[in-house]
Amino acid sequence: MLLLKTIAILHMEEFVMKRRFLFLTAVLTAMVLSGCSQTNDNTGDNPNNTSGTVMENVVPNHGNTQQNTDNNENTTSGTNQNEQTGQDNRTGIGIVSYLNRSQNAGDTDGSAEISTVAAAVTVDGNDRIVGCNIDMVEQKLAISNTGAIGSPANTQYSTKKELGDSYGMKAASEIGKEWYEQIESFEQYVIGKTVEEINGIKTDDHGYVQDNSLTSSVTISISDFQAAITKAVENAL
Repeated sequence: MLLLKTIAILHMEEFVMKRRFLFLTAVLTAMVLSGCSQTNDNTGDNPNNTSGTVMENVVPNHGNTQQNTDNNENTTSGTNQNEQTGQDNRTGIGIVSYLNRSQNAGDTDGSAEISTVAAAVTVDGNDRIVGCNIDMVEQKLAISNTGAIGSPANTQYSTKKELGDSYGMKAASEIGKEWYEQIESFEQYVIGKTVEEINGIKTDDHGYVQDNSLTSSVTISISDFQAAITKAVENAL
């Protein structure tokens, strides 16, 4: 009975966490999409084609027929350019959640840890990543030998990106980088790659990178990120 009670509570905690993560991934998707928008060189406001709202196709009507005709031609050209650069882009979300580790309660208290990784990606017509955002939650629960859960059912857990420097990885990192810094490096690394190429990154049996082009900036295990990206691409619409 104690085991069944513990499992039921863990499932409830995971359900609450997944609901929060669905909201998070929606925000991540919006961030990825906004990062993929680019203004046209002709606007003059954004010469480096950095991200922003596309406004080049808005044509004012001043009542001049010839001017309107010219503007319409420019509008058509701009529309075609947008269609060529973005019409095949698709966005998807992938979530990987699992019981990371656990310890049975007996003479001493037990514990359980659930890890959840969410990835939001945008892929182009060739299924290459053009935008990627990843975050993660580690949900740690203490379980007494009487079956009591150490955290209330409505406890909220911050993501690792939300924790920022307070996560405390930098001091122990051999490259002196916090978790959010390493995941940002990984997000940039996968840009332009397909799922096959991402899953082909050389790692050891525990998912730690063995590729020299990545080990200088990413020393955390990437296997869960690969799995979440794979699901996100599969779900891309």
